Amino acid sequence: MPKETFFHLTREKQQRIMKAAKKEFSRAPLVDASIAQIIKDAGIPRGSFYQYFEDKEDLYFYYFQSMRRNTQHELNNAMREAKGQLFDGFEIYFIKMVKEVLQGENAAFYKNLFMNMDYRSFHKVSPHFDKRNHPHVAFHSEEARQEHKETMQEFYNMIDLTTLKVANEDELKILVKMLMHMVFSSVAEGYRQLVGKDDFDMEEVLKDFTLKLNWLKSGATKPKDEKLSR
Repeated sequence: MPKETFFHLTREKQQRIMKAAKKEFSRAPLVDASIAQIIKDAGIPRGSFYQYFEDKEDLYFYYFQSMRRNTQHELNNAMREAKGQLFDGFEIYFIKMVKEVLQGENAAFYKNLFMNMDYRSFHKVSPHFDKRNHPHVAFHSEEARQEHKETMQEFYNMIDLTTLKVANEDELKILVKMLMHMVFSSVAEGYRQLVGKDDFDMEEVLKDFTLKLNWLKSGATKPKDEKLSR
């Protein structure tokens, strides 16, 4: 989260810094990104950068939060469209989001993000389904925090638990986290598919995700009677 001094800047200066951040974080992953290049493109002194942000990671995740689509609302919309069926909802969500992530205007940034994601960054950028105040989420106001809680609870309320082998909401959270890991890994595999090619095979990306989704939904082990018949 930026320091208070950043929010006291003019809108034009804030946008200039964010434009420089987009350029550098689209060029290189976080670990290789250059603060020197960001301040050069933004036209600010190096000392000023540290008056606005703790470090480049602080700017990186603030930039991500500023440009990301509202994932929680999109998941809720997908779950509503799926009439509470968790796996169908995630399939709807993935189909809608993956095209923008792989081919949209921020594809270069997303590529560096997903191809270099670790456990810590996953928790910083993924939706948060815990009712507690999550330490990885920065809210601009208490109102925004409360809105997040309400939207998250709406997500849980929509899911049809009668179709799932979960005993309670804590187990549901584990399942949802597994599904979100699957979403992110499928996006990363989509970028790896591009190596040596000019474009993505979007059908292959969607097919891969659907295969994994069906394994998690129905299991990958054949029933005993099916194995005996072969």
